Amino acid sequence: MRIFYGWIIVGVAFTAWAISTGPRQTFPIFLLAFLEEFGWDRALAAGAFSVHMVAYALGGVALGVLVDRLGPRRVMALSTVALGVTLLLSSRIRNVWHLYLLFGILGGTATGGLAYVPNNAILSRWFVRSRGLAAGISQSGVPLGTAVFGPLTQLAISTIGWRRTYVAFALLVGGVALPLISVFFRDDPLEMGLHPDGVAPPEPAPAPPLLPRSRPAAIAGPGVPAGFWTVFLANILRGMTMNALLVHQVAYLVDVGYGKMAAASYFSLTALLAVVGGFAAGAISDRLGRTRTYAGIAGLTVAGIVCLLLVRNAAHSGLVYASVLATGVAMGGAGPVFAALLADRIYGPRFGFLIGLQNIAYGGGAALGPFLAGALFDAMGNYTAAFLLLAVLILCSAGIILGAARRLPSLPA
Repeated sequence: MRIFYGWIIVGVAFTAWAISTGPRQTFPIFLLAFLEEFGWDRALAAGAFSVHMVAYALGGVALGVLVDRLGPRRVMALSTVALGVTLLLSSRIRNVWHLYLLFGILGGTATGGLAYVPNNAILSRWFVRSRGLAAGISQSGVPLGTAVFGPLTQLAISTIGWRRTYVAFALLVGGVALPLISVFFRDDPLEMGLHPDGVAPPEPAPAPPLLPRSRPAAIAGPGVPAGFWTVFLANILRGMTMNALLVHQVAYLVDVGYGKMAAASYFSLTALLAVVGGFAAGAISDRLGRTRTYAGIAGLTVAGIVCLLLVRNAAHSGLVYASVLATGVAMGGAGPVFAALLADRIYGPRFGFLIGLQNIAYGGGAALGPFLAGALFDAMGNYTAAFLLLAVLILCSAGIILGAARRLPSLPA
């Protein structure tokens, strides 16, 4: 049986996403090298990551407009070139403003052109029935890249230095991601005489060929669909919860008595389980529905948080494993399910722009959540209040999706 070409698109997206997010996810490792060589203030140097995330989020709108006009393939190819050049220039960093300009502004914008907005735009054209599974597989490149690039980056920096490591990253992006995107990506299945999911519709679709047969006027016209901004809020809460857990999980485990290496190992395990979560949640949402699957993910997140809070010393390894399992699967599943839900509801000629707005929501939450959790820790002396707040936030996010998402217009399957 011949493989539907859309799955090749998914595989390329998975690989490009893993490679493009590697330099971002391993920033803490580079940070140690910067501090050792330049003696910069820790807060000042770490602030480059916040700038990166802001550029990643805000750049999503401009990238979304370009995706609508040029197509995802061209945007991703140009972004790949930009990221490769940025990484190459990063090997010449001498001052902290270089770090802010290159990794922060240019790197954040270029990474956005290889990630959430264009990937979901192209997959939404290739898949309808299996949209959740396709999104789950492609977005699983992020946690897998985190798990793989972490130890490789540390090994490379220890062996050849951080400057040559950035050069190696640039060669990897230019030598692997760019050819894959340029050669294998196609913006629409009709370019190859195919149909979404590889299944021909019961009747020929009229022009324009790149658009679904039926589309609500609210999406094609000015403004946004009803309920869009409420879902925007749900996306902020998702970004706050998932990223605060990601950033503070290791610190919490160290605080209760685990060694740094053991805590880092649990972090890597969480990332690997997120790969499984992306695959599973995406497929489940295709059958069970996006809103119910997302509600289940929220419940799983809360269970993971509760287990983590019950860990009081290094003897509670069973609770740690339970927490890692729950939060890992939930972190991996939340993104693909949310992306598929948005594609189901707002797909149309302005999809790139609209999902770019949603990218701002998630990016804003990703920047705010870790800071808020850290501030609560500083005020309370522990993570109890911070983690309980995260549990409330993700439940509120799920409640919004269960209610308000139904107000968004549905498209035919």
